[in-house]
Amino acid sequence: MDFCDHWRFNLGSGSAATNFDDSAWSDVDLPHDYSIEQEYSASNEGESGYLPGGTGWYRKTFTLSPDWEGKYITIDFGGVYMNATVYLNGETLGFHPYGYTAFSFELPQEKLNFEGENVIAVKVEHNIPSSRWYSGSGIYRTVHLTVTDPVHVAKDGVYVTTPKLASTNGADGTMNIETVVENTSAEAVDVTVRQTVYWQGAEQSSASVTTAEATRVQPSATAEIAQTAMISNPELWSTDDPNLYTLVTEVLVNGNVVDTCETEFGFRWTTFNNTIGFALNGEPTKLKGVCMHHDQGSLGSEAWYRAIERQIEILKEMGCNAIRVTHNPAAPELIEIANEKGIMLIDEAFDT
Repeated sequence: MDFCDHWRFNLGSGSAATNFDDSAWSDVDLPHDYSIEQEYSASNEGESGYLPGGTGWYRKTFTLSPDWEGKYITIDFGGVYMNATVYLNGETLGFHPYGYTAFSFELPQEKLNFEGENVIAVKVEHNIPSSRWYSGSGIYRTVHLTVTDPVHVAKDGVYVTTPKLASTNGADGTMNIETVVENTSAEAVDVTVRQTVYWQGAEQSSASVTTAEATRVQPSATAEIAQTAMISNPELWSTDDPNLYTLVTEVLVNGNVVDTCETEFGFRWTTFNNTIGFALNGEPTKLKGVCMHHDQGSLGSEAWYRAIERQIEILKEMGCNAIRVTHNPAAPELIEIANEKGIMLIDEAFDT
């Protein structure tokens, strides 16, 4: 669920204590960039847009449904620039240094209050210079709270490959599906994984269903379950016709569905050689692209969905079909929009 509304923010000092009075702090919605809110100065770092960084504190007070007792709860950050320390009810959950990768922390049941308020605090430390482009500062990507049963699909736990497309010129839509199921309970459980593939066409319809044999998952452990599904002559993904499919994964225990997740993907294959260069689905294709940084002009580095979507729409109108993400992993929103709009991505790891 979305966890972006009504955070308290202060530039400078702060506290993670539950009884700390943050009423004088600013009320902000995420994504948020506190560099863009400060004053430009020629004495600041030019590569950082002549804007300062500094230390920022965020706090969010929230309550939990009593129905969530015994559940597995995580807080999921799309990206925080940078050196983020996360606290729950005054105690440290963890630290994440890199500003461009997503990260999650479990909210331990024994540290949660189901009858009153809880406080998440995040300390962000951005000491400029840290980059050779404008990075922004703060919780500049979205935050979600995820609540599941103890037996669930692990985060980013579904991986789909289509190994036979190239050799059959797109006719054989065999899908190799790997699913990681996590069991955070104290008992071993027998798990069945059922997966259904839907085409996101004009009339969405079920295309393939596959169910694995029951697998025993030990307590506080994971199990990888491999399945194969098949679609003959799938609708291929291309930059002009970005067909997408949705893989719905269901985890069943004793015949009851305890977790469901969706994975969006497309059928395509790519090749590079010294004769025709790059080919998409066997067709020679020129990469008409841009090198695009993550900032959004006057919005700073805030990764608002509509701002990113607007960028992609303008690029498509210009004739672009590719983006090199410079120089860091992209926001999940950019990847989702590029898939849906027909843009190929070169997603970089890091530069500085």
